Amino acid sequence: MKTTVSAAAPDDGANPGGGAASASQPTDQRTARSPGAMTHPTTPASVPTGRYNQGHRYGTIRYAVGDPLPPVNEGAKVKMGLSEKTTNQLIPYIQNHIEMMTGNLNFVTPQPPAVDFLAQFNAYQVVALAAINAESAWKDAVAQRDQLRADITAAMNVRGAYVQEASNGNRQVILSSGLGVKNTPTPVTSIAAPTNLRVDLNGEAGMMKIRWNSVTAAKTYVLQCSPDVTPRVWEQLESTTKTLVTKTLEVGVTYAFRVAANGTPGQSNWSAETIRGAA
Repeated sequence: MKTTVSAAAPDDGANPGGGAASASQPTDQRTARSPGAMTHPTTPASVPTGRYNQGHRYGTIRYAVGDPLPPVNEGAKVKMGLSEKTTNQLIPYIQNHIEMMTGNLNFVTPQPPAVDFLAQFNAYQVVALAAINAESAWKDAVAQRDQLRADITAAMNVRGAYVQEASNGNRQVILSSGLGVKNTPTPVTSIAAPTNLRVDLNGEAGMMKIRWNSVTAAKTYVLQCSPDVTPRVWEQLESTTKTLVTKTLEVGVTYAFRVAANGTPGQSNWSAETIRGAA
């Protein structure tokens, strides 16, 4: 009577070569015979199904006596980290894998087949190395460009100083060199009053946001307010470089606001008034 040994194939992750390698179907049926026993055909080995990391176990494989058993399942999982590897890391990693798989009796029928896999790798390696060389050449070219730009900029500054001295400050002579001429600064004799003064409530009792448009040549702004009475009783709220001021005023009182800009020529006229009640 034939003795048949049954074994479950290893988990998908524990056999990175595809599972079928160590559990290949035997080509001959070897049996253990007891005296006087009848000989019966052995049960054909079942073909494993599934693929790496599919999430289920391979089909049960039956082994005739004398066939090698699969490795002991230790729950190990394949780890590759391919997405984390640079091109310079990936190429030698795959090369080493190919070398380690060549002639490895643990993986006699790898997937993809060895010939196809090697062709894919060779195609990738040729293009990847060409890209690496192109990137290196590009970096060298950029570095050389930046250095030469710095050199020619320094030379142009020397040339500009020469033109300035040789032209004696004559506008047309400078322009005849192909270089530009700075515009003569126009002195500021007056400064405009701020516009678009507006006051918004801030959602808290008595708190108000006061803002206005910026003014050219203004260095600071003076903000004043007065109860909405005649004549006005102006009080300075703020002297600031900003165009936004937040102030908390007495709830229930209506106020008039105005702002002026200060600069080198002095203080501008006051802006148009804006009236708002504190709430």
